[in-house]
Amino acid sequence: MNIDICPISGDPVESLPKTGDYIEFDCPTCGRFRISGSALEAMTELSRQEKETYLSKAKGNAQGGDGIPIIRDI
Repeated sequence: MNIDICPISGDPVESLPKTGDYIEFDCPTCGRFRISGSALEAMTELSRQEKETYLSKAKGNAQGGDGIPIIRDI
C-alpha cells in the first residue's frame, strides 16, 4: 500500500498494487477505480472536469466482473 495523489480529485489516496498496465486507486472522493498507465499520463493535460467525465464513463461501463471502473484510454 502506498499513499499517493488521486489523478482525478487530487486528494491523498491509497494506491493498491499495480496489475499489468493498470494502477488501482481507492479515493474517498472518487471511489475505487483503475487507470491504465497511458491514460494516467494523458490525464496531466486535462481539467478536473474532463477527468471526472472519464471516470463517470468508466463507472457507467463497470458491469460484471468485480465492478471496478477502469479508465483505459483518454
